[in-house]
Amino acid sequence: KVVPWFDISFQHAASGLLRRMRRFGGTDDILGLIERIRLLAPTAGIRSNVIVGFPGEGEDDVQEVADFLEAADLDVVGVFGYSDEDGTEAADHDGKLDQDVIDDRVAHLTDLVEQLTADRAARRVGEEVDVLVESADEEPGVFVGRTATQGPDIDGETRLTSGRRVRVGELVPARIVG
Repeated sequence: KVVPWFDISFQHAASGLLRRMRRFGGTDDILGLIERIRLLAPTAGIRSNVIVGFPGEGEDDVQEVADFLEAADLDVVGVFGYSDEDGTEAADHDGKLDQDVIDDRVAHLTDLVEQLTADRAARRVGEEVDVLVESADEEPGVFVGRTATQGPDIDGETRLTSGRRVRVGELVPARIVG
């Protein structure tokens, strides 16, 4: 059995930049992988992250990441700015970008990701899900938990209202209403 949740660190989508990062593939390869996952597990959640500002990254590379994110329709995406790490090959690369440029790219893609993931979440309204109850809220009849597509401590929470008694640790069927 496999949890219907895939956490795959794509890091970028532009093939040239991925090679510079010592990674393989590109937009088409990654979208093909996502398509295969969704064929085999249509309701699975997919999380990833992207790094912008890697040495040598150009505006076209950033646009390719943005286009990829729109096409990929991911559930959760972390956007990070590149920074040198001691002992890594990239720390010695030429083509370093100014921190202002990196910060602008992070802000741009973060705004895009917030809109895309909100749109994806809105399309889930009406869907039936199971919620793992993790705690009772202060408000009577309200419980807090997460679905199989929400990672603990990082993806927010699901608030569950129930007219029946619910116990922490219970897996409760629910319908997404908002």
